[in-house]
Amino acid sequence: MLDKKLIKQTLQEIKLLREELFHARSKLSDNETHFKSLLNLEHYMILRSKDRTELQEKLFLLSLSSLGRSYAHVAASIDTLYDQLSCWADKKSISKKKMKSFLHISISESITESSKNAAALFGGDVAAKLSKQKTAVMVTLPSHATENDGALIKELASEGVQVLRINTAHDDLSVWKKMAAVVEKINQRRKIEEKIRIFVDLAGPKIRTGAIQRLSLPVKIGSNKHQSEVLLSTTQSTMPQSRDPFTLEKIPAKIKIDEELFSELELGKTVTLYGVDGKKARIKIIDVRSDYVKGSIEKKIYIDEDSHLKYKIYESSVKDIVKQMESIRLYTGDTLVLTERDILGRSAEVETSGEVITPAIISCSFKDLSSMVQVGDPIFIDDGKIRLKVVKVVDNDIVCEVQNTKIKGVVLKEEKGINFPETFIKTAAITEHDKGLIDGILEFVDLLGISFCQSAKDVEELQNILTLKGCTDIGIVPKIETKQAVTQMPEILRQLLQWQSSGVMIARGDLAIEVGFANLASIQEKLLDICDAAHIPVIWATQVLEGQMKNNLPSRAEVTDAAMGGRAECVMLNKGMFAAETITILRHILHEMHQSFKKNRQLLSKETMWH
Repeated sequence: MLDKKLIKQTLQEIKLLREELFHARSKLSDNETHFKSLLNLEHYMILRSKDRTELQEKLFLLSLSSLGRSYAHVAASIDTLYDQLSCWADKKSISKKKMKSFLHISISESITESSKNAAALFGGDVAAKLSKQKTAVMVTLPSHATENDGALIKELASEGVQVLRINTAHDDLSVWKKMAAVVEKINQRRKIEEKIRIFVDLAGPKIRTGAIQRLSLPVKIGSNKHQSEVLLSTTQSTMPQSRDPFTLEKIPAKIKIDEELFSELELGKTVTLYGVDGKKARIKIIDVRSDYVKGSIEKKIYIDEDSHLKYKIYESSVKDIVKQMESIRLYTGDTLVLTERDILGRSAEVETSGEVITPAIISCSFKDLSSMVQVGDPIFIDDGKIRLKVVKVVDNDIVCEVQNTKIKGVVLKEEKGINFPETFIKTAAITEHDKGLIDGILEFVDLLGISFCQSAKDVEELQNILTLKGCTDIGIVPKIETKQAVTQMPEILRQLLQWQSSGVMIARGDLAIEVGFANLASIQEKLLDICDAAHIPVIWATQVLEGQMKNNLPSRAEVTDAAMGGRAECVMLNKGMFAAETITILRHILHEMHQSFKKNRQLLSKETMWH
């Protein structure tokens, strides 16, 4: 039997909430670009402006919706509850006419609006999205994407990728145009709704570590754990083994030798390499080409300008050893100076007694930081691998103490991001460099990303730029990766709703550092919710299936993370050797999740697991 007292109390609370929602409508103009979405956003803000948990508990006890899934259609949900409770309280229910005039966006309309916005941004058929949620897949293009007549791009297209991302922090306009040309050729054979979209990520004011000085150091060749490849040539400089920054493939060490010795090398023969401290290692020739010879070295050895090779009666010194970046290894308690001065980074100068004469120092790419930071502010470098605390500021130098490192320390590297989670960095998200690129990018871009967007003004600036250029059909996607952006989300969304097509990227790499790793889970949930309220599609980004992408083996945590990405309208993958395999796995994960969930609603399909 229904509890009349509980019904009466609950009805009164719903009535007061309904009145608040009604007054929100009078503050908006019907002429707004996305009026219904804007109104629902305001309703969501009212719903979340107070603690509603007691009201939710009452609704639950009455077997009614507790509003936890009402974000995309707040007023419609409140009106439905009001009507039901009114009937139970023996009062006349609201008329259909009054309900229609008040709602302005029904539950079905909210779903249609969200699907329409997602289709406009990422492509696809609106009707198909209405019948069944389908999360789009975006993949970042590496520098070599146009090699072999764009074979990689064609493979990604065949795997069903809907969006390809170009990061303007790498390469240049000529490379991006070549990428776009391959995509355009593919799109010529597709229907409009099936065309691949191009997302261009403006680099923005990324603060990075500067260059580190190079030193003449011995070069390590080979390994004591396994046989390693080494290339011998007369043209390439001598350098250690490295990895391709995009594919992570190993690049063999190289040794430059005399032409006379090079011309005598034969397949299957052995060359002796003499290294530092009189040590030597044998290199067995496994491949002979016109421009290089590939060998297999048996163990680890260090070589310098005094090292040489012997083969039969021939001998050659090791030539042209490249200078290597100085290793700046930091430990907890060390001092590191971040400077605005244009100098090369270097490690600390230490006396034999262990006393530090001058601390380690490195420049940063952003000026005027010294006027913005305060003593005690935390600073993070390289995705949080190095944590610092500001000790003092001297002119253009920020003197920091290293807070946390591994027992063996951590190596400071060039071009690594620097985050200031407790410092408000006063800078526009769209830099002069970005503005200079926009004209060339407009030839092929479908979506423009605003890196380090902090406020609605950053969105408005790009809107103004595109309006002046007559490009109002280009989608705008602010990347949410700072603490300021999180606090300004309502204003950012309101500004986006003034534009024809827009979305939001939750860029969780920098965001995790800005808000704290322990807070990321709850904050990304809140961002999903408020975007749902505004009917604005979301891109789920950063390190999705990273292990699978680079090593062809995902971790269990990565699979769970990818599954949560199904709540977004698009999931972004980064670069990696195993892109095709990763896309297949991601699409399978998303398909399985969409059998049980649509956005944040659980679907009660027939369960066959236990039958």
